[in-house]
Amino acid sequence: MMKKNIINSHNGWDPLEEVVIGVPFDLDYSNDTSFRLFFHDNIGKEVYFEDESGTWKTFGGKPSNKIRDEALEDIEGITSSLSKEGIIVRRPEVIKEVKITKSPWWEAPFGHAMMSRDIFIVINDEIIETPPMVRSRYFEADLYKKLFTEYMVKGARYTSAPRSQMREENFDFSYAIERGYTEIAPIKKNYEAMFDGAQILRLGKDLIFNCSTENHRLGKIWLENHLQGKYRVHEINIADNHIDAKLVALRPGLILVHRGLDLRLLPDFLQSWDKIWYDPIELTHSGNREALALASESIGMNLISLSPDKVMLQEEQLPLIKSLKQHGIEAIPVSWRHGQLLGGGLHCMSLDIRRDGVLEDYFK
Repeated sequence: MMKKNIINSHNGWDPLEEVVIGVPFDLDYSNDTSFRLFFHDNIGKEVYFEDESGTWKTFGGKPSNKIRDEALEDIEGITSSLSKEGIIVRRPEVIKEVKITKSPWWEAPFGHAMMSRDIFIVINDEIIETPPMVRSRYFEADLYKKLFTEYMVKGARYTSAPRSQMREENFDFSYAIERGYTEIAPIKKNYEAMFDGAQILRLGKDLIFNCSTENHRLGKIWLENHLQGKYRVHEINIADNHIDAKLVALRPGLILVHRGLDLRLLPDFLQSWDKIWYDPIELTHSGNREALALASESIGMNLISLSPDKVMLQEEQLPLIKSLKQHGIEAIPVSWRHGQLLGGGLHCMSLDIRRDGVLEDYFK
């Protein structure tokens, strides 16, 4: 019998065997340029909740409160549901005290490891650490180092893309400026690669890379060079950053699509796939203003596929559950009450380490 790779994932739908689920403690960000650029579409011109140091506090700087307690409770429910499906769940390191990260050019709080999908991508048998786009997340990947070193010792490939200096001149302001950003942008421009794993939709030999800035496009160039022509990397522009609240591939021939997405923006080969259209619903806890809503209501389509005929998703998504059933897909509903506030859904917080599948070319 051929030995299985410890890391093995080529798409988002093959049967899931092992997954990393993040931890929502602590979720602090520096109210700085990188934060305002990254979350511009969702926070717009809202008043920023910050303390005297300029730190935006998801949990208001409190040791414990309703949002944190319910988020931790929901995460435990999600991991329990995954375990009941026979899926191995691994967790990153947790720190409960916010440290301050300092570079020669800026400083920012360092504190959470919730959105595993953002700062890593698994392609085949390799974990790739991606260069963050928000300064507060500069060392977030360190909270996964112990776990991923364990994988490496067992034979996994573990790579880190070069990180940006994250100076003002390294950011491309154009996307935000076109959408109403009014703060001063640097005259000097020296763009560097910055991208998240959640910008990439994996379809076997084809990778769909959402690019809205030059930072993203430089990231695409790095990824293409790194993969050495073994994959086809396609550029699209359908979102500010992450692709998984606009487009999700459920299995070969079937995609979940946000109702507002213009299909002409997708590669020709995807336009012919069958579609489930997603209409955002108002989320029960979206009115909670203890914190900014970092994600849109479309976070409800941000689901985890456990197999081609089974997914896990937010329990409020009743219309989507019905649509999935019509296509032969069972939905496991779970509580995830504050995803919109915390900036991520079930797909965001999960990194599929191993799926039972092989690399295929779906568009020969």
